[in-house]
Parts: sequence; structure tokens; C-alpha cells
Amino acid sequence: MRKTLTCAAAGWLAFLALVPGAWGQVGWDSPMFTPPVNPVGWGVLLVDPSPGRGLGILATWRGQEGPGSLGFRAGLAEDGAGDLSLFGGADLSGSLYRASEEFPLHLVWVTGAGLGIGRHALLSFPFGVSLGRDFEAEGVWFNPYLTPRIVLDAWLGQHRRRNDLEFSLALDLGIDLAVDPGWAMRFGATLGERSALGLGVSFRGR
Repeated sequence: MRKTLTCAAAGWLAFLALVPGAWGQVGWDSPMFTPPVNPVGWGVLLVDPSPGRGLGILATWRGQEGPGSLGFRAGLAEDGAGDLSLFGGADLSGSLYRASEEFPLHLVWVTGAGLGIGRHALLSFPFGVSLGRDFEAEGVWFNPYLTPRIVLDAWLGQHRRRNDLEFSLALDLGIDLAVDPGWAMRFGATLGERSALGLGVSFRGR
């Protein structure tokens, strides 16, 4: 299954690289939606991306819960100039610390690679950590988390930026909640040099 999903993601990114006529580009990784305990299955979300000034749609897939799982995404949105942008990418995480009596939060490292394509192309590589803790109260599952990270952006094409490579800082604030194990509501906001919002549903919740 993982090999199939990897091939599918690679094919999607290759498709994006060949799409003609799209305009603008957005960062694929904001919001990143990578808590230490991540809902599995398909996700469908509305996003206000970075940069952007209009709503877009994002589809996600994750085959298994917890650190070490691969996540894939693809979406369509307007960039800051109001032009159409396609984007997609994959993320990966690994455990650094499991919650204990001494420190009540899970901690994982997160990274990924993805592409936004329009008039130009933007390759982005985030590196950071995610910390949070899922818990259940009165039949409702809560999963709040923070994801600070640094992002390496590589601009391709005839862009007007001074540098082809740039670093940016970002912080995700997110929460997932569910009253049924088959689905979960998801909310994420990105602060810092990447400003973005996302809200939607993940099916097969936990």
C-alpha cells in the first residue's frame, strides 16, 4: 500500500510540473496538519493558503496513525494575486518523545517536500517539530497541537525575487476533534511568514 501511495504521489507531482496555463503559486505546506497523533484516512478541507486571498480546496490522505506515517495532499487555490495555483506534497514524521508524567506532551519531528505551480514554480521543504496530546472527555476526542518549523523555498522560473532560495519561519496551531471514530473535524492556522487557515473533515477519524 505504501509503495502504491508513493507512486501515486510522485505521479501527481509530475502532473503538476507539466500543467500548462495555471497562474500563481502557493506554499503546499500551510497549514501542515501534522500533529503527533494524526487522523487516518481521507480528508477534504477548505483552505486560505499562503500567499493567497481566496478560498481553495485541499484533499489529504494518510494510511496509518502516529509517527512514521506518510501523508499526501493535493489542492487548488488562488494565490496572492488572485491567480490559479495547483499544489501538492508529502509529509513524514518520527517520534522524539512519548508523553509521560514528567512531560505530558508527545513530540515528533516533521518534514516533507512539495510543489506549488502556476506562473512560476515553488518547491518547499519544511523541517520542524510537532507537540501535542490527544485525550477524550465525555465522549469527545480532542487533539490540540503546535507545529513550529523552518521552510526552505526554492523558486523556479522567471520570478521577480532577489534570491532563488529563501528560508521562512512558520508556526501551526491546530486542533482535531471527533464524537465518532469514523470521522474527525480538523482546524489549522499558520502564523509567521506563512499565513494560512484550513478547516475540514477527515474520514475514518482515529
